[in-house]
Amino acid sequence: MITFLILLLAAAMGGASNALAGGGTFIVFPALLLAGLASIKANATASLVLMPGGFASAWVYRNTIANGSRRFLWLMVGVSLVGATAGSLLLLRTPNSTFSALVPWLLLIATSVFTLAPWLRKMAAGASGHQSTIGLVLGQFLISAYGGYFGAGMGVLMIALYLVATKLDIHEASGLRLACASMINLLAVVIFAWRGALDYRLGIPMLVAGVAGGYLGAILVKRLDANVARRAILTYAWALTAFFFAKTFIKF
Repeated sequence: MITFLILLLAAAMGGASNALAGGGTFIVFPALLLAGLASIKANATASLVLMPGGFASAWVYRNTIANGSRRFLWLMVGVSLVGATAGSLLLLRTPNSTFSALVPWLLLIATSVFTLAPWLRKMAAGASGHQSTIGLVLGQFLISAYGGYFGAGMGVLMIALYLVATKLDIHEASGLRLACASMINLLAVVIFAWRGALDYRLGIPMLVAGVAGGYLGAILVKRLDANVARRAILTYAWALTAFFFAKTFIKF
């Protein structure tokens, strides 16, 4: 019972952190691991738990998304779905032992991307205006495949890609990122459900808690400094990464 309550709290905090500064995966995924779920099932279930928050955020940007080119939007969504399919199926073909060994490295990559996010956005914005359809499609496919496989930090990579390879401004890039990321997560969850990789017993209650946390986070974002929340998540994410490296290589 205590473990279940901790998972509900983790889901609520994950939803709130996504609304405030991102990084919900860093809270939900390890909580499911520590609760005893196999690594692949924990990763898949975390996608289910956090999925509604992505659509809620996309709804906030609905006018920005609608004002863009429909053809361009469907191109990016289509590439995203292809990449997400490849990444999700690759995850399900990965043995649990192999994925468990990859977890510290995946967390390191995601935490590093999350840490460098402000600089990545600034660098990308400085290099904007150079339209490259081939680079955009290839980059979107690779990021989407990563999103289907693990996904933490995916949004930061997408925004950087859009600012570099298109003429979108930061608000348009954010709207497109939310639309594509939401579809990536949705398709990944559908594939995980089809292959029986989701734990509904934990996932559904956590999903409800995540929605509640996301709603609370949307309220708090107007009152709290998002940079403070981001620093707290970064501290937790780096400590978590160090823990999983020690757990994997020291075998305590």
